Amino acid sequence: MATRADATETSRSAGAVDRTTKWAVALFFVALFVPGSFEIGVRMTPYRLYLIVMAVPAILRCRADPTLRLTAVDALMFLACAWRSLAVLVNHGASEIAYAGSTFLELFFGYLLGRAYIRSAEDYKYLFKCFLVFLAVSLPFAILEAVLRRRVLRDLFSIFFLHSERSMTGGQIRFGLLRPLVSFEHAMLFGTFCAMGLGNVLYIYRDSLRKRVVLSAFVTMITILAISTSSLINITMQYAMIFYNYVFNFIRTRWIWAIAGALCFLLFFRSIFGMNIIEFVALEVALNPSAGSTRLGQIEYGLKEVYRHPVFGIGLAEWVRPFWQSSVFDNFWLATMVRYGVPCAAFLVLVFVVHALRAMNAPHLTDFERQIRTGHLIPLVALFFTLGMHGLWGGMLVFVMLYIGAGAWIYDTPRTAPPRPWRRGPGPDAPRRASGPEGRVIRR
Repeated sequence: MATRADATETSRSAGAVDRTTKWAVALFFVALFVPGSFEIGVRMTPYRLYLIVMAVPAILRCRADPTLRLTAVDALMFLACAWRSLAVLVNHGASEIAYAGSTFLELFFGYLLGRAYIRSAEDYKYLFKCFLVFLAVSLPFAILEAVLRRRVLRDLFSIFFLHSERSMTGGQIRFGLLRPLVSFEHAMLFGTFCAMGLGNVLYIYRDSLRKRVVLSAFVTMITILAISTSSLINITMQYAMIFYNYVFNFIRTRWIWAIAGALCFLLFFRSIFGMNIIEFVALEVALNPSAGSTRLGQIEYGLKEVYRHPVFGIGLAEWVRPFWQSSVFDNFWLATMVRYGVPCAAFLVLVFVVHALRAMNAPHLTDFERQIRTGHLIPLVALFFTLGMHGLWGGMLVFVMLYIGAGAWIYDTPRTAPPRPWRRGPGPDAPRRASGPEGRVIRR
């Protein structure tokens, strides 16, 4: 009987990415690329509309796929999205029911889209082919925005949308350049999105040194163009993990040692400098030190709000802060706790942790699949830590949901040998047998 690894290798060699998957993934990136929104009782963006349209096909595809099994990550993701919507309803009642429903559909079905359509290493590779095309098309607009100091793409699509969102935050000028947004709501979201490709391209194209060098340089360059501290820290962390993995590849428990070493480093850093790593980055490393001190104030007053409203948060209401403090949180984990309660943030943390642990312990992977797994997890780990330095919303949040769903095939795959059905006697397909002399079984 062929093993799952053999079947996967055969599928991979055949390049079997079905047409439905190609269209579903490609159209998602098209919808993500179009900036702007319109109002139909609730703010509707192209990618939100696309996910609503794809909700039923994604559900039907999940039901029809015999290899897709319900996992703990699926349940945790559902609970996180449902609790977020429930917190909005508890705090605001029926007045925000449209927002609560559309947010749930946007986030959970973003996850489900990746879960339903990315079911193999080849599907995952195709996902990042589309990702690279997205970056290549975005690059000219990002350069024009930086140099001309105009939102070129948003100006273009303002012809078609009532709300082109040209006035949203993220228009700071640094080093004489306007930080590009392209189709995202903030420059740091654009930079974080670009950074997600680094670990993936280095491991997906492991067999071609030329592609690895060119594509990693391209991803790094466009990430730097966002001029965002959190994005620069993100790719620095990824390069460090990639180097560590390459040097200590012969040690099976290398990542356990890496976690232990990181914890020791944080304790040592605190004892030497008298501040934790978040305070050091905010005050000494950030490209904008004033923004760094603002983030520390957000942590102080945000934690007070969490203490006052621990279960369902404050919803969309204003949080208590000094008059000079911005209402925007530069810390995704803290923002989730303040607005939607500690349980919502806990569910999301467990999504990241359980997903990573399940992927790390997935058995019977081919060499190509193991490389894909490493390339998937390195950006995810870097994102998990840098989310303590910036917010996450809009198209980038949806992409993160899809990204986690797209990596679930690593551990949600058919077993090497399906369990035998429980029967008292031989089944209908069993060979006919008869007893010969001396009690021997004769197969006919």
